Amino acid sequence: MLTDRQKIILYSIVDDFLNVLTPISSKHLIDKYNLDISSATVRNDMARLEAEGFLTKPHTSAGRIPSRKALRHYIGMLTDQLSGETDFGLKRKSVLADGMEHNEMSQALADFFSGMTSYLTQVSMTEEDELVKGIYLTPITTSTLLVIIVLESGAIKKIPIGMSEDITMPDLEKLGNELNFAVVDQPLSKMAVRMVDRTSTDPLNILKTDIIDGITDGIHGQKLISGRSGFNHLIHQINQDTSTLQLLYNDMESDQLNELIDLNTIDGVDVFFGDELNRNYDSISVITTNFDIFGRRANLMVIGPEIMSYKEVIRLLYSFRNQERERE
Repeated sequence: MLTDRQKIILYSIVDDFLNVLTPISSKHLIDKYNLDISSATVRNDMARLEAEGFLTKPHTSAGRIPSRKALRHYIGMLTDQLSGETDFGLKRKSVLADGMEHNEMSQALADFFSGMTSYLTQVSMTEEDELVKGIYLTPITTSTLLVIIVLESGAIKKIPIGMSEDITMPDLEKLGNELNFAVVDQPLSKMAVRMVDRTSTDPLNILKTDIIDGITDGIHGQKLISGRSGFNHLIHQINQDTSTLQLLYNDMESDQLNELIDLNTIDGVDVFFGDELNRNYDSISVITTNFDIFGRRANLMVIGPEIMSYKEVIRLLYSFRNQERERE
């Protein structure tokens, strides 16, 4: 358990190291921050932090550098401190223009955030949230139901659902009428919620619950439209790690960056190091958040080296995320 003084020393070391990328000495801390404690006390606390795995000491330097454990501790502190940010000089109106297509919107946001951070950035949005024009329940076997959803564009989604062999055609007709009454002319993303608002009588409740679960899973699988910008930044930042650069480039070309992380688990602004991703990456970190924009779900990823400007990027992402929430 770190004392308050040790936390201040640790966070100051991480802050300065991320800015200058050189080991931080006790003299540097005392001179820069006017610490009202002796140099011996600072050295003792730094030694304790080193013993607990938060700091390491290069052989040729009197200073210390933060470990992965220190970075994770620091990131946790930033998340608590910055989660309420709402103002970081963001001006969305200068980024997004009226009448933009969704692919143009995702690309414009990616260009904006890459320019703000000087890191590789990806913005992904779900497909357009179309209106539902009809839902049809078609049995394909005695124990399997095919739920057919017709969208305003004419596109059709088909979702197979298991059902009890006791369900009759009149039961399906009754349930189909009820579900259509609830969802027709409603957005696809709100479909499952609208269906929950309606209450069927037994024995259809179990089937209805299964249908809602199936539709919810199907909607989560909507295609993402992605815009990316700033790979050139990463080329310069980790130029020694050609294997990671090649993997990232291949994933960008095949539109698979979204598979690095389970986007459904993102809570607030999250940070992942290379060995925590669903790929064999080294040398990088991903800072990511989910947000809603114009009624659609979206994800923002900022990808940089493991030693990157966490405070500025986390503040920026929370500010954008919270501003979008206020506009809803």
